[in-house]
Amino acid sequence: MDWIPAISTSSLLILALGLFRNLIITRLTNSVKHEYDAKIENLKAELRKNEEAFKIDLSTKTSQIEALRNVVLSGVTSRQAVIFERQLVAVEQLWEAFVSLAPAKEVSAWMAEVKFESAAKEAAKNSRVREMFSMIGNFDLNNLEIKQALKTRPFISPLAWAYYSAYEAIVFHAITRLHMLKNGIDMVEVIDSSRVISLVRVALPHQVQYIEKYGPSAFHYLLEELESNLLAAFRLMFQGEEVDKDNLEKAAAIIKQSEALMDANVKSGAVEETL
Repeated sequence: MDWIPAISTSSLLILALGLFRNLIITRLTNSVKHEYDAKIENLKAELRKNEEAFKIDLSTKTSQIEALRNVVLSGVTSRQAVIFERQLVAVEQLWEAFVSLAPAKEVSAWMAEVKFESAAKEAAKNSRVREMFSMIGNFDLNNLEIKQALKTRPFISPLAWAYYSAYEAIVFHAITRLHMLKNGIDMVEVIDSSRVISLVRVALPHQVQYIEKYGPSAFHYLLEELESNLLAAFRLMFQGEEVDKDNLEKAAAIIKQSEALMDANVKSGAVEETL
């Protein structure tokens, strides 16, 4: 029966070893779990820290960008305000120049009723006819604000300047004709009406047939439409609308023809004292 204690001792030893092993495993498991949980918490804390830092950095950069944007917009707004104010002044000045052309428009109205070729022949030989035409043009050309109008050009839209130039060129064409009658110059070939027709072709293309039918005497009756177009161009400026490519090309063509007509008027000697 000696083997019974031996078995009991062995069994107890095995049981003790099993319990010890379970204890070690449990402790190891708990230790690993604790370490893992600690690392997880540290990682979460680090992530929260990084997230907060990112939010702060993002907020700072957003504030910087917003501040820069406000500075830029403020600068743009200020520049736009200055430019717009200068445009308003330019429009007022150009309109004053336009209004100063009223006496020239009256001359245009008179000349629309005159048979120029016949009147030129009569004025060349009759001083009383010349005196009569001198009375028609009894106004001070120095009161015409031509030079003031030129100063506004950088701030006026191309289309507005084009219509003003066309209007000015047509009334000065009438002044040129009157100048010849006042001085008894029977040289109708000096007056090249084809230049006015070329101007009308680009400024008011729908009126070409009217001009070709009635000739130079009809030029005056286009002034009202040119005035309306000028005011419409001013409105576009105030509304901030861009002039499209077609209108820019049209404006360039009108200005080119207007300048050619004004050059012809100046060369005739009729308007040299005003330019």
